[in-house]
Amino acid sequence: MRYKIGEFSKLGKVSVKTLRHYDEEGLLKPGYVDGFNRYRYYLPEQLGTLCTIMRYRRAGLSIPEIRRIMDGEEPGPILEGRMDATESERLDLERRIELLNDLMNGGKDMDYSVEVRTIPGFKAAYRHGRIEKYSDMTGFVFGFAEMCRESNPDVECTEDGYCFVTYDDLEYRESDIGITYYQSVKTMGKDSGEIGFREFGDVVAACVKHVGPYDRLGEAYAAIMKWMTENGMELVDRPRECYIDGCWNRESEDEYLTEIQFPIGRN
Repeated sequence: MRYKIGEFSKLGKVSVKTLRHYDEEGLLKPGYVDGFNRYRYYLPEQLGTLCTIMRYRRAGLSIPEIRRIMDGEEPGPILEGRMDATESERLDLERRIELLNDLMNGGKDMDYSVEVRTIPGFKAAYRHGRIEKYSDMTGFVFGFAEMCRESNPDVECTEDGYCFVTYDDLEYRESDIGITYYQSVKTMGKDSGEIGFREFGDVVAACVKHVGPYDRLGEAYAAIMKWMTENGMELVDRPRECYIDGCWNRESEDEYLTEIQFPIGRN
């Protein structure tokens, strides 16, 4: 028995447009095409294949992901990757709901206290490079530690563990982000590949501590800029982001602790 595309669409509960799309994408080609009139016909056993495809689609898999599975690739890693992406989307939705509730209840901006202090000069090892997205930051930092040990095994970090990140692009970027990670060290080492060394002098900085997810760091920056304007100060070097608590030691983004440091001088 053969079914015309319209009949098959009724049985499979999908549109003819969807079936044609799956045909074009190589997911589900008609079991038979009439050589005279080019009509598409589907076979009864193809209904099970269509149901499998639709289950994958309802689970959020993309057409390329389903094609890989249909072509015989092991589905486990593909499904695990989709699960990770879905979990990330779920967390984003939860944060959005939380923010909407906060706004509906008259939520206000975070309350920041600006502290001005002198940060003593120090020797620093650094890694300069680019990351595809902000979530790659942790891997970039861990990579720095490994690279530094390999190229300068005698270099040790200072007891205070002072470290920070600066951003190298002239504007905010969602991807392909230029960053430099600095770590205070006891002695200067030898430049090698992405690893370099430099000395910083004393700097007066306006500092605020931000508790919570990184996507609200802009509010901390705004608080410092407002304070600088009110006190006749200007930025004299790139802002520093010091990650004190994060995904490496906290389960919730609400517990992340970041200090923003703006090197300042009189304007």
